[in-house]
Amino acid sequence: MGQTVGYLLKEITDKIKVSADASFKLRNFTFSQARLLECLSDREGRATQKSIEEFLKVSHPTVVGLISRMEKKGYLRCYQDENDKRNKIVEMTENARLIAHEMQDEVAAQEAKLLKGLTKEEIESLKRMLQMMYRNIQ
Repeated sequence: MGQTVGYLLKEITDKIKVSADASFKLRNFTFSQARLLECLSDREGRATQKSIEEFLKVSHPTVVGLISRMEKKGYLRCYQDENDKRNKIVEMTENARLIAHEMQDEVAAQEAKLLKGLTKEEIESLKRMLQMMYRNIQ
């Protein structure tokens, strides 16, 4: 019968996760902490706590704990939004920016390895198909 698409996707995801976990462990980071840095990097180094919750798709208490641990390590600083006191702004420190940049380089290298041998058109087609599959299971 052969391998199903679901099985292949899981195997690929597992291999990516093993590689990412090894890289993060060298820097004493968890996957969630790396995703938080990705979120902040995408937003020029700062974001509201609420937007981080939405990006990570996790609960408020989970994000509070994650931010607190990273703030203690010196990777983040937090303050109230001057325009809306209900919002807490989370900002990367310079040290976090350097680490985030290194992680982005590693992710790009991993992505290049994953897509090696595919044309631009095949990559775009693959992305469209994967997005459709994701929408189908929501």
